[in-house]
Amino acid sequence: MATLLLRIPNDWVGNVSGNPDVAAKVLRCASKNGHGRQHLARIEEADDVTEEDSTSYIRSADSKSEGSFSENSSGSLLASVDMQSCRTCRMLGDSGCWLDSATSRPDRGIQLNVIAPNGAALARLVNNLKYIGASVVVEKITILRTARELSTEQERALQTAFDHGYFDIPKRIKLDDLARRLNVSKATLDVVLRRAQRKVVANHIGNI
Repeated sequence: MATLLLRIPNDWVGNVSGNPDVAAKVLRCASKNGHGRQHLARIEEADDVTEEDSTSYIRSADSKSEGSFSENSSGSLLASVDMQSCRTCRMLGDSGCWLDSATSRPDRGIQLNVIAPNGAALARLVNNLKYIGASVVVEKITILRTARELSTEQERALQTAFDHGYFDIPKRIKLDDLARRLNVSKATLDVVLRRAQRKVVANHIGNI
């Protein structure tokens, strides 16, 4: 896992970061119809910022791009952004790395969290980004050890809990209802979730 601080010319997330009233975080990046790109992003807006304002930032990087928005339980917007192309996504694919998240920064930059299979792949990504005119600073590298990764059971429980609002405030599902959905006992699920959360937190703070 690596954290990169970027400035990418004509990138919609970077353009959003120029406005202190808007913050964007790309959660997923996928190909669309074999050539375009689709971003799933969370956008935080001040009260006086409209969806049209957010759309204008998206189109500032790609005039043919489109964004559709829906409000989630926390009050932020979930945006599905369809783009003709995304140079950052292409650089990730060419280097063999995967996107974990891309977040706008107040200084008009982007914090890019990526998963790299090895040092050579990360070096290719950095060189590819510099080739398209981006400034790149490698802020942090965390080695993911297999012993600390989530088991299949833990990953399934954590993903299902997240999808059904177990971590929302207030919770949208109770532990016993979640246990029935996963076909396990409430006590077993409680242990699985606690162990999974501990691994996630330990990895996040680098205590591995």
